Amino acid sequence: MKATTMTGTPGTAGFQSSASDASADGVERSLLEAVLDRPSQPARALPAAKVDGISIGTVTGAGASGVRVSADVPSLADVPAFTLLEVTEADIGRTVALGFRGGAPDQPMVLGFVLDAEPPRSARPPAEALIDGERVVLNAQHEIELRCGDAAIVLSADGRIEFRGTYITSQASATQRILGGSVNIN
Repeated sequence: MKATTMTGTPGTAGFQSSASDASADGVERSLLEAVLDRPSQPARALPAAKVDGISIGTVTGAGASGVRVSADVPSLADVPAFTLLEVTEADIGRTVALGFRGGAPDQPMVLGFVLDAEPPRSARPPAEALIDGERVVLNAQHEIELRCGDAAIVLSADGRIEFRGTYITSQASATQRILGGSVNIN
């Protein structure tokens, strides 16, 4: 019977395999025995999962202990997060864009708030009205327009006053004066 002899370490220059007749002294072993008896190599660690790109998450906590977020990334539920902007308790529940330091899912970083998830904000401040019981003061930076049907009074910041309407009546119980650099009638 022929047996295969294995000498050296697999994968090295000294590894040799040869076939010969089985000897009585038992020095030679079968190929199967050689594979089973060889020292095992340490198991290779699998690379940690990486998160590429930007993910969408939710602020779940903010305060003295830091910012916490959750996202649809494996094992990312209410974990501490780095942040590039101020996140307060008022922001809990808001949708945020998340990046990950080195692609590590356990190191989320809040990059910013997702604006579409918020109610739309007015671009202009609301009109201001002061009513003290004797007079009404309306302030605007550009123009105030009062309308009723086809009639309108427009006050502009540059000092123009415009009266518009189908019929305009000016009435005074005392003297009525019209002053101006020039006065045009018709």
